[in-house]
Amino acid sequence: MRFIFIILAGFVLLISCRNSNKEGTVVKNTKSNKLQTSWLLDNVSGSILKFTNGQKFNTGLFDVKYIGSLTNGNKAPFLIFSGRDCNECDEIISIYIHSPSNGRLNMDNGKNRFQYPGTEKDFESDTVLYKARAFYGHVLPGIKGVVWYQQELMTDKTWESSTFLVNLNTGSEVDTLLKGTEKLKSTLKFLAQGSCKEIKGVNYTSEP
Repeated sequence: MRFIFIILAGFVLLISCRNSNKEGTVVKNTKSNKLQTSWLLDNVSGSILKFTNGQKFNTGLFDVKYIGSLTNGNKAPFLIFSGRDCNECDEIISIYIHSPSNGRLNMDNGKNRFQYPGTEKDFESDTVLYKARAFYGHVLPGIKGVVWYQQELMTDKTWESSTFLVNLNTGSEVDTLLKGTEKLKSTLKFLAQGSCKEIKGVNYTSEP
């Protein structure tokens, strides 16, 4: 009887420990989920992005549209949005990637400005100059960020394919330009799994 009692006591203790671990995991995941969902967009008011947690971020841009965000550890997430830094001008709408934890958005000399995916045509000849698809999220194995698969018309009328990656794994932007677009197949697999999203492309003309 004593032997059976010891076995039963040990079994109860094991169940208790397992339940305790499960509860700890739930608490940890809940905290992580709260961090990820606390920056939900409420609305866009002029140049300002407003979130349901009461936070606001002034992009300093015009014609602002919100695209999405990527987590950034315990800091404010990387916000992905589009806009232009002049009002009623011919500047092309661009994509910007920025975490409010890094202060104001620096737009000096085209910094933090990325080309919009889709198709760009020459404003005079209507010739296609640029074609691209872009994705954000878990875009490549072990890499969280934003990636462009692009084709650009060169001066000799040939097309050059390249992959432009903004890696956000370290909490800061690390830009890499690669030849070719072979990695698109890998990104499309993550897209099918729901690990990343595609930024809907637009048609636009080049700047005069």
